[in-house]
Amino acid sequence: MMQIIIEVLGWTSVVFYIFLLLFNGMKNMRLASFLSVVNDVVWGFMIGVLPKVLLNLVVGSVTLYRYLCDFTDASKKIINLFMGLMIAGLLYFVYFAVNDYLANPSLGLLLTWFDFVLILTALSVKQIRLFQVIMLCSAFLGSYAYYLLGIEQMVVIKIIVALIMLYKLLIHPSFPELEEKIMFWKKL
Repeated sequence: MMQIIIEVLGWTSVVFYIFLLLFNGMKNMRLASFLSVVNDVVWGFMIGVLPKVLLNLVVGSVTLYRYLCDFTDASKKIINLFMGLMIAGLLYFVYFAVNDYLANPSLGLLLTWFDFVLILTALSVKQIRLFQVIMLCSAFLGSYAYYLLGIEQMVVIKIIVALIMLYKLLIHPSFPELEEKIMFWKKL
């Protein structure tokens, strides 16, 4: 039973990650990021991949901070509080990443940590186009890293990310029809 839950969470991770990339605006992208974070924290604990849990907690803090700054009228004190929490999380992330790599040096793990840095950088920007370029770079680096680690769901996610980002960057920069279908409740 536990293995089935792990598999379901792994593949719902794919779905949430794809939703995150389909949106044309940073607000909807950040909201989708929250769903992805919750799913991936639970999944990361269940599969025993602490870097995934840590990354997603840091991703959640960066996303929340950017969301508060860009889309709310939160007071400066609240924003500064979340900025402090985000910086503390980032510092622990760096500390953990260095120690984790030193304890278990492997190319797959090292590339995973660099992929995480790219994702955090992408989530920190304000422009959707720059976000897409950084996520494309992350897709190539991350797919190889997860291939080396043997985590199939993440390889699939990264391949899909690369295809979506290539499509959005080179062929059709937005999916307005698809975004309207995903956000169906706004029509009600």
